[in-house]
Formats: sequence, C-alpha cells, structure tokens
Amino acid sequence: MARYYSWLISSFKFYLNNVKYHRDFVGFGTPILDINLQGTFSIGKRFWFNSGKYHAMGGRQQQCYFVVAKGGELTIGDNVGVTSVAFICHNKISIGNNVKIGINTVIYDTDFHSLDARMRNSYPERLDGVKTKPVIIRDGAFIGGHSTILKGVTIGKNSIVGAGSVVFEDVPDEQVWAGNPARYVRDNFVYATTA
Repeated sequence: MARYYSWLISSFKFYLNNVKYHRDFVGFGTPILDINLQGTFSIGKRFWFNSGKYHAMGGRQQQCYFVVAKGGELTIGDNVGVTSVAFICHNKISIGNNVKIGINTVIYDTDFHSLDARMRNSYPERLDGVKTKPVIIRDGAFIGGHSTILKGVTIGKNSIVGAGSVVFEDVPDEQVWAGNPARYVRDNFVYATTA
C-alpha cells in the first residue's frame, strides 16, 4: 500500500512540475520538487528512489530533493536508483543509464554564491557572476553514500566513487576514486562470469 501511495503522490508532483517521466518508476516515500517552468526535468524508464526517514534506513536520511532553476536541465537515464539524494541544477546535470547513487549524496552544478567577497557580502547579496558548470554522470557509474559531486565534474563510465567522497575533478572511465578530495584509488576491474 505504501508503494502505491508513494507512486500516486509522486506522479501528481511530477505532473504539476511538468516533469517528463515513465509510469514504471518505483518510489518509496515522496520527493520534494522545485522545478522552474523555464527549466526541464526528465526521467528515464525504471527509475527507483527511496525518499525520507521511513524509506531510507541508512542514517542521515532525508527526502529526495530535485531542484531545477530557470534554464536548468536535469536528465536521469534508464534504470537509475537513488536514495535520499539532492540534485540542485542551475545549468545541467545529466545522469546516464544504469547508475546507482547512494544515500545522502548531493550533486551541485553551481557555487550558489559569488566567489567575490564584495558581491557575496553585499546586502542584498549579489548573485550575478555565480559560476555554474554541467555535471555528467556516465552509464554504469556507482556513487557511494554521503558523497558530494561539485560543478563541472564528469564521472566516467562504470566508475565508482567511494562513500563520503568530495569530487571536484573528472573521474575517468572504469576507475575507483575516493576521499576528500577524491583521488584515484585503482582501476575498476570488470570480472567476467562464466556460464
């Protein structure tokens, strides 16, 4: 029953926020959406999410936040699973197919505030010149829980980001990175199975 309730309320929220989505998503809990009418948010097939303290028993759980500012473009591919994430999109966030993103991970494509102290400390605060850059998560990537992905980052195909990492530079395909700041750990070996 909880799954149906989550699906119904989430579908209504998606509809009200002009989100392009497929009806085959599975949601436990409901997300928080703030989608500007001049931004876009699209979700691929078989999207799966856990949102909120009763549906994400991993500690430091929250509802999923999907925020798209004016002119922003948030795209989630097919067969993507997330838990208690926050995606804040002022420019572009693109998540490929078969991506898994762990609990309490945040992805920001913006600095939010000016790096110029005069603008940042003015009253009211001046936001012109705030830097944004796209974030790209390629197919098959896995991002461990409690990670922070910052603006301008590309996470390569089938790469892994260790739990609790802060990523501010590109992660190449098929590699494992971890830490704060995230650094190369090793290649991500793919083990073939035999029938």
